[in-house]
Order: sequence, then structure tokens, then C-alpha cells
Amino acid sequence: MRWPIAPIVLCLLLLGACGDSTVTESQLSGRYEADTTVLDAGEGPALCLGGIATSLPPRCGGVPVLGWDWSEVSGEQRRGGVTWGEYHVEGTYDGTTFTLLEAGPPQPRPEEPGDLFAAPCPEPEGGWVDTDPSSTKDSDRTAAMGVAEAIDSYAGLWIDYLKDPIDEQKPGSYILVVGFTDDPQLHEAAIREVWGGPLCLTSFEYTFEELRRAQHDLGNGGAERFGIQMLSSGIDVMDNRVDVEAVVFDPSMQTALDQEYVPGMVHVEPALQPM
Repeated sequence: MRWPIAPIVLCLLLLGACGDSTVTESQLSGRYEADTTVLDAGEGPALCLGGIATSLPPRCGGVPVLGWDWSEVSGEQRRGGVTWGEYHVEGTYDGTTFTLLEAGPPQPRPEEPGDLFAAPCPEPEGGWVDTDPSSTKDSDRTAAMGVAEAIDSYAGLWIDYLKDPIDEQKPGSYILVVGFTDDPQLHEAAIREVWGGPLCLTSFEYTFEELRRAQHDLGNGGAERFGIQMLSSGIDVMDNRVDVEAVVFDPSMQTALDQEYVPGMVHVEPALQPM
């Protein structure tokens, strides 16, 4: 298993937490679909778009559903007065409410292509080995992170595990991947002063600070300026961009986002996909 050690998701905003964004009419035309949890806690069924609290019973702040009938579906669970289940839904959306047209079991998810956390560096001659085994402890990794983050051109970092994470303390168990917007090799010596494990230095277009500022702006009124009902946002350090999940999204709005935040910096994925 591999994961970034710089946080990818820095903000989770369930529907309503970001203000009342106004969705444009062009965003609401046609039919939408989604694989999602449908949950009824006594106030009527809702689509749990953007996240669900993994309590038992679960909770979510979702989009109300018109036309839902638990007797017409199967696989639901009930506990503590809450009914919920996983479904594929199709219907229309008016900016506040989803009107159901069809419901069924969730569709199989496509497999993720390749290894998302693979280090973007060729394997060195002799393989990924420790250059200084005495400087590969957690404290050394933390020190290396501090050195990298203090550099103005720092763009993010993550770990590519070469062995099972349970073997993290063993020599050569993972690669520390660090990105910069200038020549990354300029910073190798500084990182090597504190880190003796495998190291991959790579180049990116945007600094982590630039991404952080864009994400902060989106969560503080920026999304509303574009009529985006934002569910969550996060910094994807591997793709060097801000990822936004919205209820719906008109692709034409991507041009406006690119003009505001620089092309490619912000990527929006709608929870309700147009059919």
C-alpha cells in the first residue's frame, strides 16, 4: 500500500458548509447519474454526495431525493431509526433536489490505471538502496520534510513503498519523493544532510503554497463565484493540482477557472455525472 505523507485532502465540505452556491441553468439540463449512498435519518431520503460519517448508523448532509421508495430497492440496512444503502441512481437535479427516475445496484468501478504513487524517477543503478542507513528513521524523514517545505519552490512530497508498510523501518523500504518548481537537483544536498534513504526528486509547475492558496480561495467564496456547489477540495501532490468535488459541473466553467487560477491548477469532478 502506498500513500502521500503530505495531505491530499485538506478540506471536506459537506453540502451547505460552503455557502449557498447558485447553480446556473446550463448546469442543470439533462439527466444525471451517480453511485452513492442513499440515507434516510427520518427527514426523508438524501444522496450522500461528497462524504459520509462512518458511524453506526452513518450520517451525511446530502441532496434530498424525490420519488424514492425503499420498497422498490433491495440491500438497505436499518439501525437506530436510520435506513441506508448503496445504489446507482439516475434522475434530474434542479439545484437543490434530485428527482429519481431509476435506481438499482451500484455499478462496478473501473480499476485505477497503474500505480498512482509510483516514484516518477528511473531506478538508480544498483537499485533503490539506502545511502546512509543511520539516517532513515521516522525522525530523519520528518527532518527531510522540514527541509523541503522550507524551500520556496517546494511543490509537495509523498512516499512510494517498495515493501509492505509494516516493514517501514527496514532498509530501502520506501522512496521519499519530493517535488520542486525549479531544478530539483539544486536541493538534493540539503535533503541528503538529514535523509539517507531512497530519494526521488522531481519537477512540478506549481508550488504547494500556490495550490494551498487556490484551495483556500475556493473554500472561501471562490467556488460560489463560479456557481459551484463544492462538496470537498484537496491538494493532489502527485498530479500537482487542486481537486474539487462538486454536485454538478458545466465543463464550460473550466475555462473561467483556468483564467482565475492558471490552466490545469484546479480540476473539478462532479458527483452527479451527466448522462
